[in-house]
Amino acid sequence: MEVEHFADSSIKNYLNSIKQLCLFTGELPEKVNESEIYDFLSHLVNNKGHSRETVRNYLQGLRFVYKRVYKLKDIIDDIPYPKKTKTLPQILTGKELIKLFDSATSLKQELVLKIAYCGGLRRNEISRLKLTDIDTKNYLLRIENSKGNKDRYTLLAKNLVSDLQRYYLQQKPVKYLFNGKYKGMPYSEQGLQWTFQQALKKSGIQKQVSLNSLRHSFASHLLAMGTDLVTIQKLMGHEDIRTTMVYIQVNHQMSQRPVTSPLDLLIK
Repeated sequence: MEVEHFADSSIKNYLNSIKQLCLFTGELPEKVNESEIYDFLSHLVNNKGHSRETVRNYLQGLRFVYKRVYKLKDIIDDIPYPKKTKTLPQILTGKELIKLFDSATSLKQELVLKIAYCGGLRRNEISRLKLTDIDTKNYLLRIENSKGNKDRYTLLAKNLVSDLQRYYLQQKPVKYLFNGKYKGMPYSEQGLQWTFQQALKKSGIQKQVSLNSLRHSFASHLLAMGTDLVTIQKLMGHEDIRTTMVYIQVNHQMSQRPVTSPLDLLIK
């Protein structure tokens, strides 16, 4: 998986999927049958309370391991993916974002939140953002080897440049913009999520949101500003434009403006 440039989170999830299956059945993977895999997936839903998306991720991991590692394609091929739950991403308003940023307890934590929002970064992209990826001259962030093993550029807010310079002088990060416990090592994804949750709790915002909600908010707000979908698709790193189009529906539901029939504009 590392040779094929799988994301660290994907590798971890795939390995955990097969581990949990073995713990559930008490058998090695090659000894498990199709019925036991069904029982395991049912256990995830009925006993663990996992969502359809989580079960899909487990099954995706099992499919990879059985097909690519054990060469046991037949045992997994007939097991269908659970249907996706059609839920819209939760978006933070401008006022809520300001409240969230103001709730950060340090410059580093504030920049984590603002970088996530200003460029629409995924959690692992924030973690792996290097000092050399920050283009303060052209106000761009280079996202290297992102989802689908693709590089892309996204936006760096102009008003963050002075804060980044102050942060660099204060923290003296090595290699990565946000170092973890040790210099030269990236801030963990768990640490990033903890940073978000601490600021969220302090802000008093009641919405059920996560660090990834800043990415969704970035796309939704760009669309509301009149940015075309293709540009948003490129900035977000979406392979399929249909993924980006979900924000049309999000913005429609959030809009407080009354919808007027075009006939009312013609006949007054």
